[in-house]
Amino acid sequence: MPSAFDFPGGIHPPERKQRSNQATLIDAALPSRVTLPLQQHSGQPATPCVTQGDQVKVGSMIAKREGMISSDVHASLSGVVTEVSATHISIEGDGHDTWQRLPSIDWQYEKPAVLLERLNESGIVGLGGAGFPTHIKARVVEHHAIHTLVMNAAECEPYITADDLTLRHYSSEVLEGAQIIARLCGAKNIVIGIEDNKPEAIEALKQALSLNQANGQPIDVELKVIPTRYPSGGERQLIKKLLDLNVPSGGLPADVGVLCHNPGTLLAVLYAVRDGQPLVSRVVTLTGEAIAQPGNRWVRLGTSVRGLLEQAGLNTLALNQVIQGGPMMGSPLLTPDTPVTKLTNCLIAATLEELPPAPPESPCIRCGECESVCPVALLPQQLHWYARAEDDKQLERYHLFDCIECGACSYVCPSQIALVDDYRDAKHRLRQQRIEATKAEHAKHRFEFRQARIAREEVEKQARKEARQAQSRRTPSSSAAASSGEVDLRGLRIAHAAAKASVRKAEKNLARVAQQDPQQPLDDLETQLATAKENLNAAELQLAQAQQQPTPTPAPSPSQESP
Repeated sequence: MPSAFDFPGGIHPPERKQRSNQATLIDAALPSRVTLPLQQHSGQPATPCVTQGDQVKVGSMIAKREGMISSDVHASLSGVVTEVSATHISIEGDGHDTWQRLPSIDWQYEKPAVLLERLNESGIVGLGGAGFPTHIKARVVEHHAIHTLVMNAAECEPYITADDLTLRHYSSEVLEGAQIIARLCGAKNIVIGIEDNKPEAIEALKQALSLNQANGQPIDVELKVIPTRYPSGGERQLIKKLLDLNVPSGGLPADVGVLCHNPGTLLAVLYAVRDGQPLVSRVVTLTGEAIAQPGNRWVRLGTSVRGLLEQAGLNTLALNQVIQGGPMMGSPLLTPDTPVTKLTNCLIAATLEELPPAPPESPCIRCGECESVCPVALLPQQLHWYARAEDDKQLERYHLFDCIECGACSYVCPSQIALVDDYRDAKHRLRQQRIEATKAEHAKHRFEFRQARIAREEVEKQARKEARQAQSRRTPSSSAAASSGEVDLRGLRIAHAAAKASVRKAEKNLARVAQQDPQQPLDDLETQLATAKENLNAAELQLAQAQQQPTPTPAPSPSQESP
């Protein structure tokens, strides 16, 4: 049944999905060598835990996550580690494809903490493009009450059919993965949003839902088929379309009690929990007019893009560019000699005629077309002017960071203005300003904490001095010392509570920034969190030491002393 709700704007670009959705999903040939980047996710790069010459199996951990927002990296090929650098690890295959798996987990009975750790140690990230670590996203329940898990099966961007083919072949498994995530985040409802241009996937879902209902799945699942329109796969747009909920400006779906995952991620979750299989491969759409055999393939991470396209019959002479992702939000690869990563959902081997370069830009004619298609109801024309004028105050006022960079405004612009490029540049500039502001706030916090520590130490010193004097004189001044000790203990408790609040704030801020903007460097936020934790540890130690010290006993007054 179509949804009764809607979001503003949107466009209908040529879908160009038929070239890749007609063939069945197959395995790509096993590469002889893989190169695995240490950063295939939002946040910090992973840290290598192997050295050159080490023997590894498929699924062996080769790099551990670094910091809160990061993800482990696993070998996608059995063989020998031939190179370990600051950016990647290379493995030469032995041809045996020997696996190393983790023990299976019965997710319906195991504790959530065990499931979270499995997602963590399996290196699973969002496979829809952002690459946000799944174990961090599953912990959103610590700060938000989640009532609905949305399976984002819209796959609205042209060319891409990876989720379509995944659902055709693995509907039951994807639904079980959804049940796992729903249990982790406490969602009572699961809603699937899928565009009506995927009839085979819709039918496969209906059959799987009927089977699951007969078997009594813990959480009911509702399937909602929506009209095809770009960008209905945006989280805000899909949530509005399915649930009639508006994610607030600058907010996340969790702010309205919703969590979103795409089918590929949910399938990876099931494989990690049920089969003990880390994320070492993914479904990739291979398409474009420069290849003879388009389709979708299971591809080992680290496989060379050039080698993969050659398997699909690459016409090198006709090739003009290779785009990773879709034509609207993807980016051209500088060279096809790059590896497939966790974020590679589609590779378009395009000819010059297929995706020609944009014509030269002309002055804005103020037609208003960009405003009519914006799915976030922004004012792209004003944002364009303020971005080029570097009027940051107005950019904030007009909610620049609510822009999802879908490219709908650029697509319809008759003047061929690269509006999204303007917005990206402006966002980068504002991010740098925010980073500097965060550094300043961080420095101020450290200074205030130091001043508070010095003041507490001075109070402790004075209390000890007064206690010694009172003990020697056996006068009521001991009462003052005791009182000073009580005041100091109270101050330590306040400082401890403030330090705990600072850690919680830093964790929440780091997770929110990483999810809202996966491209933003998180070094400063990670440092701020680490310092907040150090401050908390120091406050806990000082409080524990103060609580262990005996409270000075007031000396008896002269009238109470024995004659």
